[in-house]
Amino acid sequence: MPSVRLAAPWVLPMVVPPIAGGAVLVGEDGRISAVGRDADVPRPAGTEEWALPDTVLMPGLVNTHAHLELTALRGLVRDQPFVDWIGAVKRIKNALTAADFRASARWGVLESLAAGVTTTGDTGSSGEAAIALADLGARGVAYQEVFGPDPARCEESLAGLERDLDRLWPFTSARVEVGISPHAPYTVSAVLMHNLAAFARARGCRVAMHVAESREETRFLEEGEGPFADALRARGIAVGPQQLSPLAWVARSGLMELRPLLIHCVTAAEEDFRYLARHGATVAHCPSSNLALGNGRADLALMRRLGVTVGLGTDSVVAGGGLDLFREARAAALGTPLTPREMLRLATMGGAAALGLDGVGMLVPGAWGDVVSVSLEAPSFAGIGDPEEAVAHSATSSDVAHVWVAGRMVYRRGFWPGVDAARERAALELAAKNALAARA
Repeated sequence: MPSVRLAAPWVLPMVVPPIAGGAVLVGEDGRISAVGRDADVPRPAGTEEWALPDTVLMPGLVNTHAHLELTALRGLVRDQPFVDWIGAVKRIKNALTAADFRASARWGVLESLAAGVTTTGDTGSSGEAAIALADLGARGVAYQEVFGPDPARCEESLAGLERDLDRLWPFTSARVEVGISPHAPYTVSAVLMHNLAAFARARGCRVAMHVAESREETRFLEEGEGPFADALRARGIAVGPQQLSPLAWVARSGLMELRPLLIHCVTAAEEDFRYLARHGATVAHCPSSNLALGNGRADLALMRRLGVTVGLGTDSVVAGGGLDLFREARAAALGTPLTPREMLRLATMGGAAALGLDGVGMLVPGAWGDVVSVSLEAPSFAGIGDPEEAVAHSATSSDVAHVWVAGRMVYRRGFWPGVDAARERAALELAAKNALAARA
């Protein structure tokens, strides 16, 4: 692949102030070799050059938590209490085919790229997101979900995980990793949690888990009561009070020693966050989803003050409604005073750090050439002064004009090079039709 040189009125490296009249050079190896003022960035022979007037160049966005296999369920489950919402999503999922999940995950990747998201921390049970990320040129960590609330079926869950990982390993690369995700405290038994922690330690797998998401989850663990407990007892699974907070319950399994990505953490207390910071666990903060599902707001200000590494996530489109990380950055700032650069860092550097990925989320020599151009043509950008403020407060996914991953263009103003978008969309619409039928 030839080297690529991108020049624009503004470059936002994230680690230093904006560069006016800047350029980025991505070498043949897919990594950034130079960033600076246009006049100072080399033009090697044979380089593909892009002059991008009326744009801002910034690192590819990092979506710390999504469920790309659920893209076809957009808008199907709304205005329900959290536990009922989970049940409705599960019923629809159980009726979908492998082809539905494949179409859904692939469109989720394409939609993410069009929104400027070059890296995704995906959680799912079908495995299709890992394959879609690999095939469509995106970057990410695909966490394979594991379920098993019945301790008597622990071995069955572990055997299923082994089969899933064997299927997905061929799709791993420098761009795509596969991890594991014990789903949540109410869907994974204590014995399975201990076994999964040992499994991840032995395999060197990254780990992510939904935890401390709702009041119902807290009641389930502390008191052994509530709708989650009732559902398990109805299946003949014994439930008793653990008298532990959700994060303390996870810590008991040994999972915290693996520096996991913890998703949501809405109900976590200060002592929980102090523990996370000491152990290097990270958090996927999904403000829109948390509010839409009635679970409240995670205390981002407290996490930042205590030194917890935090990245932004959209969650699934069924929960949060979309894959627009610019919107999530503004939602995060509504409850926490953030500068424009801090908002953008949550959606770039912060997400990369939360996923444990090096060379992602910043425009510096040696980092991967994952670059997004944001168009400044919309009326809200008129009279641009501070480009970070303009992007943080005005940009939407619709303003994304071009996207490169490791120096390879993967999106350009409504088109994905090398992708039959009409075919992909038709497949997604069929999956959405099947999901709608399943809801009924």
